[in-house]
Amino acid sequence: MASGSDDQLVQCQSESLQCPICMKHVEDPRLCAQCSKLFCYSCIRQWLQKADDEHGNPACPYCRCSCTIDNFVKILEGSPLYPCKPTAERNTATDQLTADAATRNNPDHILPRLEKLLLETQGFLNETDKRVTQELDKQHTLLKQTKDNLIKTVNLMVQQELKEIHQQFHAKIAEINAWSEILTNKLDKHQFDISSAKATLDQSSPAELIVKQSEIETACAKLTDGLKSVSLNVKPHSFKSNLIPEPSSWKFTVHKYSSIRRTNEIQYSDFATDDIGSVWRLEVHPCGFDDAKNTSLSIFLQLYNGIEGNYHYSFELLGPGRNHFYEAEDYFELRKGWGQNHFIDLKSLQESFLVDDGFELKFSIRALNLVDKYGKMKKRADLLTTEVDQLKKIAYPDCFDEVINIRNVVDATRSAACLYSDILCDDIGGRWRLQIYPGGNAECKGQFISIFLEFCAGIPNKYEFTVALLHPNVKKIIKKSLEYSIQPSQPFGWKTFLGREELINNGYIQKDSLSIRLTIKPPSATQKLHYLRQQMELPREYMQPARKESVISNDSKPTTSQEPFETRLRKASISFKNLFVKAPSTEQQ
Repeated sequence: MASGSDDQLVQCQSESLQCPICMKHVEDPRLCAQCSKLFCYSCIRQWLQKADDEHGNPACPYCRCSCTIDNFVKILEGSPLYPCKPTAERNTATDQLTADAATRNNPDHILPRLEKLLLETQGFLNETDKRVTQELDKQHTLLKQTKDNLIKTVNLMVQQELKEIHQQFHAKIAEINAWSEILTNKLDKHQFDISSAKATLDQSSPAELIVKQSEIETACAKLTDGLKSVSLNVKPHSFKSNLIPEPSSWKFTVHKYSSIRRTNEIQYSDFATDDIGSVWRLEVHPCGFDDAKNTSLSIFLQLYNGIEGNYHYSFELLGPGRNHFYEAEDYFELRKGWGQNHFIDLKSLQESFLVDDGFELKFSIRALNLVDKYGKMKKRADLLTTEVDQLKKIAYPDCFDEVINIRNVVDATRSAACLYSDILCDDIGGRWRLQIYPGGNAECKGQFISIFLEFCAGIPNKYEFTVALLHPNVKKIIKKSLEYSIQPSQPFGWKTFLGREELINNGYIQKDSLSIRLTIKPPSATQKLHYLRQQMELPREYMQPARKESVISNDSKPTTSQEPFETRLRKASISFKNLFVKAPSTEQQ
């Protein structure tokens, strides 16, 4: 009995270790949680991927349950379901490798082996071609679905737009029908009065007509006045559409037509700005232009300033009884107009549209469509951005902007010495220089790099200055700005501009030097001109006052602990002032 049971177990294990897909021994087995069947990892992954590409519903090839590769359980080698290969099998595999090596060196077996390899490669190519074709078909299908969805959305928008236009149309029809009923009632009443007067005329004798003559004449005059007042007071037929931009409209009245017609003086409307920012004006020739002189009224619309392009425009001559209308689409260029020479003949203008020796015009302009309008708005925004940048340059003019190299930084970092830049001259006569303490100043010694700006000579007043410590990596540039009423020979700046360790270790020091961009500017262009005027009026003896080496910082108190040798020498010479009399020029030096 035991022997039979062992045979069944071996048989079951051999069946369970055989992949149902490739029918070979399972490699890197994966267990289906539903049917407990083992599959090779590569086999089941390819199977599920193929099923997903074909119909989007991957399933177990044995029990057909919906699943993904993550639902399969990995079986470790050595477990009861996946025992280690017996030594005999390993030896067999080693023998097989030895046999394969011998076969590769046997000329009689090379051709069949290579033919088999080519067939397998061709099979792989065919599978790849099939997979690529399926993927391309899938992409074509997805592309078509995307296009259809977009068209569907656009159609919905158009249908909604058409629905709203139809609603506007029916509302206007209802308004016209209401006016029709009102006017019909008025006309019926007048018709009744006329019929009554006619009946009186027919039924009266000649003697009675003499008496009723004035009565009938009064009734007819009254009826005539009433008929003149009968008019259809309906607003112009216009529809609002979300897909078509709303026009910008203006009115322009021409007065004293009789006098300007004789001189044919061109009449210009006021400048009008549309919703994009373009500026327009109407140009009216009272007695016609070019071939329309003395026959017609000529009207042109001119793009005075703004965005050139195609526009839809219209003119409307407003009259007591009716309006005269013209519309068109054209490409407008700056200072060039479009319109009509023969807008309306002068006789019709005088008979139907002149009121108190003048007439009124309504003109409108709009972009052709929303896409065109958004394009024009983008161009307008770009122009405004450029104008703003130019205005900023004018309103906040730089009087100095240069990159300065400070050398011998390493030694100064160790000794906490002060490094001076050359004297820097701005464009309004000011003289500046930088004081750099790579090892720190005063109580910040050994902790920070300190940077101060010294105003050597010029107009003492408010300035804005920016100091930027440059670095090969743009993101590491340190920039600080201040606005301060700086005075001559009183340096002002930062004691804690940057940590000393960060300065040394982060690459700011290149070839024993620092690169610093210094920008100095007055608060505004007006102030800059004011400083320049003061500089020109300043006496020469006050152009370069003697320097005092006090340092003012925005983040610490004044300090004089790190004074250069020339300053100490100058202070020492003060005690000899009573012994040696110097000329003013020598004192300045």
